[in-house]
Amino acid sequence: MAMANEKKVCVTGASGFLASWPVKRLLEEGYHVIGTVRDPDDASKTSHLCELPGARERLELKKADLVTQGAFDDIVQGCHGVFHVAAAVTLSYKDDPQTEIVDPCLLGTLNVLDACKRSTTVKRVVCTSSVTAVRVRNDFKPDDVLDESVWSSADCCRETQMWYGLGKTLSEQAVLEFGKESGIDVITIAPSLIVGELLSSRATASAADILRLLQGAKQWIDHAGYVHLDDVAEAHLLAYTNPKASGRYVCSAINMSAIELASFMSKRYPKHKIASTDEIEVRWPANFKGFSSRKLQNDLGIQFKSLEQMFDDCVESLERKGLLHASKSRSLGSFPS
Repeated sequence: MAMANEKKVCVTGASGFLASWPVKRLLEEGYHVIGTVRDPDDASKTSHLCELPGARERLELKKADLVTQGAFDDIVQGCHGVFHVAAAVTLSYKDDPQTEIVDPCLLGTLNVLDACKRSTTVKRVVCTSSVTAVRVRNDFKPDDVLDESVWSSADCCRETQMWYGLGKTLSEQAVLEFGKESGIDVITIAPSLIVGELLSSRATASAADILRLLQGAKQWIDHAGYVHLDDVAEAHLLAYTNPKASGRYVCSAINMSAIELASFMSKRYPKHKIASTDEIEVRWPANFKGFSSRKLQNDLGIQFKSLEQMFDDCVESLERKGLLHASKSRSLGSFPS
């Protein structure tokens, strides 16, 4: 019989656009979940978690700041597994991108890992990375399909001011090195742009990108790959529960250019004012074809949802929550999560 703490796990950044879904799936599977948030008493950001089936019995929300040393020590003690999902998804900074974007990403991850190392119970850690840790290079060919063997270039990230990509690259490399040194199983999941049903009623940065497109934005990021929220959550659970899981996994279901996406969305959602293909300006155009998730499919057996389902679920949830009538002034907030 499994030990009791094998059913106790921690999810960092639990109220976020992505992290809410692993929390939901873990509760459905009978896990006791410790979710870290900035303010457990802020119902505007946590009520959607408290309403999940099983939350009353098996969800605890605890306050933790990523960059506060030792903040996770007591939280992860007693947990068998940790899902480190928390991250600041931003492209903007006030003064210094290194201290405002890169350092918090790297130091926050190391802070969580150090807590896991000091614990006496944590056996496996699943960390959320991003395809920005894969795609930022200047030596790709147009037909290249990127997989886990490819890393973003730190120099290229700095030259192109892709600070979020630099933070994610350095963090994921540190995570995998930590796994080698600590004896704790560490797996990383690197999703492309995440699309799907919002559990909260807040248009977080990733959801705001889709919201902007539906509201007629003419600047589009060439994300190159797309994946359903639920599939990313599934990838995290499979990486945690499958004894054979190891290393890094790219998690991307569909390869599609920004122009192709604009054409798809304008035909699929004609009632929304989506910019036409000849109106859009593509930011960060992809210099490659897309991403490969063959390792994730072969090792862990994931089956991805369709492009239609991921966008239908996203658009329907935005409409249901009244977010399509929100302000159109919100700036572009994210690159692939």
